[in-house]
Amino acid sequence: MAIPVTNIPVLTGEVAERFIKQCDYNAKHLRGSQWKGDFEDVYKEIIARSPILQR
Repeated sequence: MAIPVTNIPVLTGEVAERFIKQCDYNAKHLRGSQWKGDFEDVYKEIIARSPILQR
């Protein structure tokens, strides 16, 4: 069985440093929020009360 040869891009130099800094920033400041089921209940109430959204 043959294994296909593919090119894998590798970041180097300033681009790699910028990528790492951006990843660190995202990990610190842009974490996903935790799911809260209460928001789904509020959303369903809004849909139920809105004649435009009931179509």
